[in-house]
Amino acid sequence: MKNLRKKFACLFLAFLFFAISASAGPVCVNARVTAILEPETSTEYAQAGVPVIRDFTVQAPCQAAFAVAVETPVGFTLTLYNSAGVELDSTHFTASDPDWLPLNDIYFNDCTIELPAGDYKAELIFDESAAYQFAIIGNEPEATLSSHALTITAGFDKTLSVSDNSGSIQWTSSKPSVASVNSKGKVSAKKAGKCTITASVDGKKLKCTVTVQSNKYTAAKLTNSQIPNGSASWEAFSAFYDAKGNLVIKCRMVNNSGHYSEYLKDLSIKVKTADKKTAAVYKASKKNLYVSDQGYKDFKITISKDSLKIKKPVDLRNASVTTDGKYGYTYYSYQ
Repeated sequence: MKNLRKKFACLFLAFLFFAISASAGPVCVNARVTAILEPETSTEYAQAGVPVIRDFTVQAPCQAAFAVAVETPVGFTLTLYNSAGVELDSTHFTASDPDWLPLNDIYFNDCTIELPAGDYKAELIFDESAAYQFAIIGNEPEATLSSHALTITAGFDKTLSVSDNSGSIQWTSSKPSVASVNSKGKVSAKKAGKCTITASVDGKKLKCTVTVQSNKYTAAKLTNSQIPNGSASWEAFSAFYDAKGNLVIKCRMVNNSGHYSEYLKDLSIKVKTADKKTAAVYKASKKNLYVSDQGYKDFKITISKDSLKIKKPVDLRNASVTTDGKYGYTYYSYQ
């Protein structure tokens, strides 16, 4: 066990009882500091060369800090054994060790080691007789939920997980009709709304707010102010599946061409998933569409379920819809 310097928040029980507040090494952010072994009395005495043995138990995997407080720096050896008596680690501290930290009228030195749950034995042997205190503090990770807020499209799912837990997890949903959850943390979105998914573990209730949104593509509707004079354009502003599984796409044509638009030609619509897979394609050579100059018109195109590239509904809320095509017009005639 090599000494790793720490900053400690100190609690006094005669000489010293301390807790880890920060570490130079990596420590789980969501953790609790617990006393694994407290000093036996206000002042303990050790004879030079005579082992001092302390048995202790680690309830959950943790980063354990071993600290010795003395009136003046003194050399000592700290050895750690497992329950079978096998030596796990050993460190010798000298009286001149630069890591001795003065605090009020005492000095303390410490070292840390990652320990799994189990029974252990710590052995202290001082080079000289000394008054001392010995304590072990654990920085135990607490169970954490992978997310505290999720937005899911109806008909789809996401999986929550719990880390640093020591016990089994019980999953529940406050509104199963909105989103259900199974024993493995898989959240299945049912219909638009909100609910809370709770993971009960290690005596805690970890909560995640789930927002379910309809499986619908939406975009801002095209306006005349977006189209330069002498031009016309059209875009999709909505897409959804009807009751039969057909894909319905709503579009808007905006005409600033200076002429009465009569039709669209060489129409093309592509629907792609968030991971760029083509879900649907629509093509047509011509579509009659009368739109006056400086006007607009909404229309819809339906792609049958049989014509879809991906038969199973895709997440339209996170999809992209692109359109292409030219418009045809008739010159105004004046009598």
